[in-house]
Amino acid sequence: MTGRTKKTIFEETGQSHYDAVFGERKKPMLDRVKLGEGGRLVIPAAMREALGVKPGDELALEVEDGELKIKSYLAVISELQDEFNKLVPAGMDVVGDFLKERREEQKRANERLDRLHDEGIRLKDNT
Repeated sequence: MTGRTKKTIFEETGQSHYDAVFGERKKPMLDRVKLGEGGRLVIPAAMREALGVKPGDELALEVEDGELKIKSYLAVISELQDEFNKLVPAGMDVVGDFLKERREEQKRANERLDRLHDEGIRLKDNT
């Protein structure tokens, strides 16, 4: 095997070439791939680029109406944020309100801890 490299079942071969433009497709992205051992699937490089994912990234998979949909986790988070933002009244600062409540709660907890500490010191001094 001089000058040759061993091919793996996951090697990318025969891919279509796409003009990957994130968010806008110049051509439909359709390719034919084979399901490998253990159910492994190789996503063609151009499709990974269009999705904005690289090897090692986590993906979200969903089966809907007999179709397997693959999304990047960032896309799923973005979709959830969009849905959540539809539920929030205009002008409401959800994060700011949450932080304000949390700070007030922490202040009350600190005051209670200080009272208990002072009480413990007084009891100790009286014995």
